[in-house]
Amino acid sequence: MLRGFAIAAAALLLSACATSGKQLLADGTKALGEAPLCCTTLATARRVPLPNQPADVVIDQTAQAFNFGGNKAFFVLYELPRFEDTYSIVLTSFANGTLQDSALFIPRVATYDADFKLLRYFDEKTLRNRGNNLERTIFINPSDRAERYVAVYGSDLSATIERAYSMNTVTAMPAGPYTFYMHSGVDGKSTLRSAPAGKLKVEVQGLTGAKAAR
Repeated sequence: MLRGFAIAAAALLLSACATSGKQLLADGTKALGEAPLCCTTLATARRVPLPNQPADVVIDQTAQAFNFGGNKAFFVLYELPRFEDTYSIVLTSFANGTLQDSALFIPRVATYDADFKLLRYFDEKTLRNRGNNLERTIFINPSDRAERYVAVYGSDLSATIERAYSMNTVTAMPAGPYTFYMHSGVDGKSTLRSAPAGKLKVEVQGLTGAKAAR
C-alpha cells in the first residue's frame, strides 16, 4: 500500500514539474515563426515511406515547414505504396503538458497524386475526440488508387478549450496495528491549447510489411 502511495505521490510531483501547455504553445509558435520554408512546392520536399509498425512521430522544429495555402506549418510527407488493396492510416495526436494546462497538435491531412495535385483534404472538424487526444482514420480505397502522397501538418487555429476535472486522492493514516485511509478530492479546470507542434502516433492497418515498403 505504501509503495502504491509513493508511486502516486511521485506521479503528482512529475506532473507539477512538467512544462505547461502555455509554454509549449509559446515555444512551438516561436520555432515555427523562425523556421525557413523547406520549398516552394511539395514536389521537392523530403518524403518518407509509411511505417511498417506503429510509429511515434514528433512534429516540431526538427520537421520541415511549408506554406499550405497561406498556413505555414510543420509537416511530415508520406509516400504511399502502389495500391493493391484497401488499407487505412490511423493518426492519434497526444496532448502534452500538465493536468491543468496542456497543448495539442491538431492535424490536418491532405492527399496528392504523383504530380502533387490535391485530391482529398481533411480538416479539424472531422477529428474524433479521445479524452484530450484526437484521432483520425484515413481509408485508402480502390477509388483512391491515384493517391501517392499524404501530408500531415499543423492547423492555424489559436483555440483554447477549458474542461472541468476531478482528482481523488487517498492518504494512508497509520493507527497502531491498523491503517486507515482518508479519501479526499478536488475539482478544477484544465486548459487545452492548440499548438503548431506536438506528438503523433501513426499506425497503418491492412498493409503487409512488403507492401508498405514498396
